[in-house]
Amino acid sequence: MDSSTDFDSLSCILPNSCLLVHPSPYYVGIVGHASDKFTSQTKRLALNTIEALLSSPESVLVSGHCHLGGIDIWAERIAKSLGRDMIIYPPSNYNWQDGYKPRNLQIARKSHIVHCLVVKDYPSGYKGMRFDRCYHCGTSNHVKSGGCWTMKKCREMGRGKQSQLWIIGD
Repeated sequence: MDSSTDFDSLSCILPNSCLLVHPSPYYVGIVGHASDKFTSQTKRLALNTIEALLSSPESVLVSGHCHLGGIDIWAERIAKSLGRDMIIYPPSNYNWQDGYKPRNLQIARKSHIVHCLVVKDYPSGYKGMRFDRCYHCGTSNHVKSGGCWTMKKCREMGRGKQSQLWIIGD
């Protein structure tokens, strides 16, 4: 095998199975929207996705403990229920420059991969700030999230080439 093989994306296909090769522990960043952007249906889909992302016993959750609930908190609860280790970086305060940005960079630096779970559309009755597009991704196919910024930073750092955006919709 070539020593320059990218083990972050190496997979071996065997009859009736697939073996993914990754380091142990495997630091899995999970970020995304606060709870107010989810309906009961999209929350259920998000919870199922988080459980699948943390299914490997080598997985260690890396997340940001958002005070608004949602993906970060749900990921912590699921990781605990699965007996997974966690590395949680809460923001030191609730502003971008001194709180969320440094916290998101910690997540990006620590994670082997960052999964960003976002919704396709705002739920009916949503009262918060609205954006026409996710300016981090330059698209209107999902609602803007700072998690997209974190996922992109992980890729830029060369850590999470397989980092993925999960768009959850009704």
